[in-house]
Amino acid sequence: MVPTGSPRARTSSLEGGVLSTSLVFINNSRETYTSSHSGAIATCIRAVTAEAAAGGVEPKIITRRHATGANPDPWPSLYEVPAIRPLRTRAGMTVSRARRRVNGWARPDQWTYSSDVERILRTIRPRTVIVNNDPEIAVRLRRRFPAMHVIHWFHNLELTSDRFRRHFAADTGITSMAVSAYLARAVEHAYGMSPGRVRVNLNGVDSAEFAPAERPERVPTVGFLGRIAVEKGLDVLLDAAMMLAGSDVAFTVQIIGDTNWGERNSNPYIRAVEQQIVALGDHGVRVTNLGHLGRAAVPAALASSDIHVFPSRWDEPFGLALLEGMASGQAVIASATGGAPEVLAGTGALFAREDARALAGILRPLLRDRQSRIKLGDEARRRAKELTWHATWQRMQALIEDGPS
Repeated sequence: MVPTGSPRARTSSLEGGVLSTSLVFINNSRETYTSSHSGAIATCIRAVTAEAAAGGVEPKIITRRHATGANPDPWPSLYEVPAIRPLRTRAGMTVSRARRRVNGWARPDQWTYSSDVERILRTIRPRTVIVNNDPEIAVRLRRRFPAMHVIHWFHNLELTSDRFRRHFAADTGITSMAVSAYLARAVEHAYGMSPGRVRVNLNGVDSAEFAPAERPERVPTVGFLGRIAVEKGLDVLLDAAMMLAGSDVAFTVQIIGDTNWGERNSNPYIRAVEQQIVALGDHGVRVTNLGHLGRAAVPAALASSDIHVFPSRWDEPFGLALLEGMASGQAVIASATGGAPEVLAGTGALFAREDARALAGILRPLLRDRQSRIKLGDEARRRAKELTWHATWQRMQALIEDGPS
């Protein structure tokens, strides 16, 4: 558990006198920190720490090592702990469930990760740590380091055992922030916290990185970006496409993503999606499946579609894929779930979750009218340019300087 990359340390400070060496981001216990095999939380940490570094602050990052040995993103002060070792025996899973009932931790690997993190923090001795989607770890660190300011960054509605939930809500030394107002209010309700206790800190996007491409007259492409999982609703989009197949509108479909960040795991859902793709081909609709792409390749792939559909059937707390589609200047359609209406702020079209017929009804006129697509794409990009990672970091920096509530 030693830092990867350069061992150098900087002594620049935040306004208010907080040393940059006193700020540590703790990645989620189930996540890794790579540009090829990691999810949205790693993207958020990467973007915010880059903004901090641009302002003269260099936070440290603690993360799990990827199980396959995928290289971590380079960062001068990155600490890796061992990868998750999956439970492979029935006896091991039985013991795991028994431990959870006794100690309240969500998983054995979460408890182990927390222990590894604690050992590193005893050598770093930071003033502030930002814990990502692990309320249990936030509670433990406050017990072990009473003088340390703990900020918990909710990316999802992470529920805990009653014991941890009570401790989390009662500890005023933990500052909570969430990626959308929708999520902030959901956390307050679930944890029994007073209204406004969870601060809102919207995610951002690099609008220059996702700059729109020239979209000439062509057969329009309907695009999807995300994991191929039931909660992401790709099947809803493919159902809508089938309703339009063979009609008076011509279009193609592009899919970016796989079952789990670089891994393709066969399951009933993906097999059903594959059958939908074959059926669309039989009806004359070409579907291009690009599979999983590393972060660097996503902007160019997004630029090759004309309408970006975000069909999540679950309450997506924010939806980075939605914002990236907006930044690329496409007309955007999203299910009216979670934080999506908040992110769009009226610049795209919304449909009821799982309502493929409603989605098809929105798609049809957009597929026919290039000027309408351009107009909606321009509006979506203007909204995306308002949501910057710099602003996310500034709001976070204010919480750090304010200290515990």
